[in-house]
Amino acid sequence: MIFEVQAEILGDNLSIEDNLEFKKYPFTIRVFKKEERCFISFQKKLIDTEGCVPTWLPGKNNISEITLPQNDFYQDIIHLIQHVESFGALDNRLERIDLENLTLKWIPENENEHISPFSELTRNRERNRQLKKITKKWLQDTVLHERQLGELFIPFAFYRDATILFHDARYQSAFCSFYMMLEYFFHEKQWGIEKDAFKRDACLNTCLKTTLDNLPSHERHHIWLVDELKRRNKEYNEEGLLFVLTRFRDELSHAVDKDRNRNIFNDRSFFSLAFIAMNVCLFVTIKKRLLPFVRESEKENFLKHDWKNKNSSL
Repeated sequence: MIFEVQAEILGDNLSIEDNLEFKKYPFTIRVFKKEERCFISFQKKLIDTEGCVPTWLPGKNNISEITLPQNDFYQDIIHLIQHVESFGALDNRLERIDLENLTLKWIPENENEHISPFSELTRNRERNRQLKKITKKWLQDTVLHERQLGELFIPFAFYRDATILFHDARYQSAFCSFYMMLEYFFHEKQWGIEKDAFKRDACLNTCLKTTLDNLPSHERHHIWLVDELKRRNKEYNEEGLLFVLTRFRDELSHAVDKDRNRNIFNDRSFFSLAFIAMNVCLFVTIKKRLLPFVRESEKENFLKHDWKNKNSSL
């Protein structure tokens, strides 16, 4: 059986040679255009198909269960695509190769190899972005209150950039931009956030606590944080969460260790980190944008007030 991975090459005005195909054992490699879009394809022969093809088994109530194989068996192809992507950006000005939305194909070489219910699957990363309508009232309020909101547009721009990076699955860069927003508000020296800053800043303390309280409803991210706190010998509290955020900020600001520091091809490992940082920042934006409209005598109580925001990412 032949297994194939196809990925789209993204970039402006891409140009390719005709019949661009060659072999490097065990792969047949092609670059081709389809409907004005450019793709790269890697094919290889599967000697042993166990764990490499989708399976279809009878389930409960006569409902069949489909199991997709793990991607371990084609990590060699992913590595080569990443290799081509980096050098293609240098030499051919391509933007990137889309590894988030792959097409996988299983091509039988004879009748005995029709062992899978599927011959082709396209993996599409779901984007759950609910855009809100821009209304006249929103625009009026935003412009008319410009003086009261002051320079909030500066740190909120970090949040804007970070959310774009997050939805593009660039989780390491997203996290660093989220942290910059937090640093803008809560730094006490030249840079960074002190490990006990939450004790002196009611807003930071409240937003860390709210994130921790809501996180169990997102099991995957909650488990990740619990494991990370355990690894770093910290407790599940505001101090522990701030410590994790700050340590990752320090680690991801360097590239001397590909397993510990910034590695562009390891973004998936930082999904939960970016998600948690995004939600801390979201709660901070809510507090900071409302604070100018709170009476001076009530500000301290407002900042200390914990809540569950129905419109939050959590």
